[in-house]
Amino acid sequence: MSKTLSNLLIAAAVLLGLPLASIAQTVSDSDVIKKTRQLVKEIVERSFPELEGEKIEIKSFKSRTNYFKTQFSISRFLTFRKMKTIVLVNPEVFAQNAPDEGIRAILAHELGHALFYKERQRLQLLGLIRLASGKFTARFERQTDLTAIERGYGKGLLIYREWLYERVSGKSLERKKRHYFTPEEINLLIAAFEKDPKSAQKLKKNVPRNLDELKKAVE
Repeated sequence: MSKTLSNLLIAAAVLLGLPLASIAQTVSDSDVIKKTRQLVKEIVERSFPELEGEKIEIKSFKSRTNYFKTQFSISRFLTFRKMKTIVLVNPEVFAQNAPDEGIRAILAHELGHALFYKERQRLQLLGLIRLASGKFTARFERQTDLTAIERGYGKGLLIYREWLYERVSGKSLERKKRHYFTPEEINLLIAAFEKDPKSAQKLKKNVPRNLDELKKAVE
């Protein structure tokens, strides 16, 4: 959003008696969406050729513990139109100065979800209702981590998780450690994939749920 437009919005807010904070948030969200859209475009071009030409919409959301989410358009799903993926970004990820390499890596993770949605039939996507189950969520998210690491985003994903762990605690932190690979586990995966790139496909079929299972799988 241009500086001129921003000033016009603020002036309008004053005249209408609207809170300036809401206008500032709107401007901030617009900038964040624009930046995220550009990053997604770059990552698709570099690492996800399968998603070239796919509809990927960027929206913002608010959360104290989550910074990115991905979902498919329910309305398009129900009306049998061409599927569209929606990547949601929490502006706080930029406000809190998350490392650029980490942001790119977690966006690669989110694009892994987009690829999953693209490759499944509509009826298969109904199975995602099982995400209410912690066990299925862990397999789904860790499998998507594997896609990101396999495509060269392992180091960035490790950096992002370390940044994230400093900002969540208690049950939220424990849940994230269960559902996603931890920095220690990511280090093991990076080494395993460098040694044998084909090991990623094997791990996707039987996703390790913890460090002990991962060590046994990559031995």
